[in-house]
Amino acid sequence: MPILIRREPDQTMTLQLAGTLDTTCVADLERALESARHERTRVVLDCGKLRLMDRPTLQYVADLVDGGVLSLANCPDYVEVWIHRESASANR
Repeated sequence: MPILIRREPDQTMTLQLAGTLDTTCVADLERALESARHERTRVVLDCGKLRLMDRPTLQYVADLVDGGVLSLANCPDYVEVWIHRESASANR
């Protein structure tokens, strides 16, 4: 899964995902997040071209959203609902 990294003028790093996001992609996502931490920039995960995400990776993304590590953009409604549902079930 390709991750396109854009550095926005407002000091935001946008990670645009395309295709399938699964556990094999987490290492690439972690490297991008580490770069953002080093640069102290806000991170936005653009899910507009995302087609498929497995449950373990969705739980990982939900943890990042819950922890304030990143926010979502262009996220299909059903994926956003799924992320919030996973977050709620993890907090029980």
